[in-house]
Amino acid sequence: MNLLTLDPGSSTGYCLARLSLDEKNNYDKADIYEYGHIDVDLSSNFQGDHCLDLMNKIKILIEHHKITHIAIEDYFFSKRFCNGSNVNAAFRTAIHILARQNNIEYTILNISSWKTFVAGRATPTKEQKVKWGVEPSKKLYIQQALWDTYSFRFPNHSLSTNTKKPIAFRLDNVDVVGQTVYYCGMICGIRKDKITMSFVPPEDVVWKKQPKKTFVYEDKNN
Repeated sequence: MNLLTLDPGSSTGYCLARLSLDEKNNYDKADIYEYGHIDVDLSSNFQGDHCLDLMNKIKILIEHHKITHIAIEDYFFSKRFCNGSNVNAAFRTAIHILARQNNIEYTILNISSWKTFVAGRATPTKEQKVKWGVEPSKKLYIQQALWDTYSFRFPNHSLSTNTKKPIAFRLDNVDVVGQTVYYCGMICGIRKDKITMSFVPPEDVVWKKQPKKTFVYEDKNN
């Protein structure tokens, strides 16, 4: 199976993985070989154009990587935070349509379930909120769990779409890798030690001024 996992939004995280079968035709290995993000062109006044832009960019991934299954994070509609809900729903619907246009089956991933599978809990601890801040901790505790359990390392930067220069790391990439791990481990039943990442992240950059809440990897051998 060639898997494409998507975390939809104006910056859509994506992750690519290859799943292999054993002699009994069960999935037994998974390798994450690429992750990144898609910036949606929001210059148009029409939301339909935003969706079309996202669909066109995802279609390139589907065709280039011969995708056979898509996993998509579900969306939680909150009464407290309703801004952008219609946009997020539209992006997800666009992906559902694109998948079926290409005769590709898709799986919707429950938010609490994938976070609990990866990190042992659906929300960061009080200590993690104090350490990183309330909002950053929602992503960084997943990054911590992926490092502790799978030794998956992420760079401390992304590249700006406009300037091509390093900017603070896009945490969308952390979540979408976590979602891929959940799909492979929980849904396909692949053992944790058989879920690997061959994608080699670029070396960390030396910042003149360190971005806030930069993740610091601790040596697990100490």
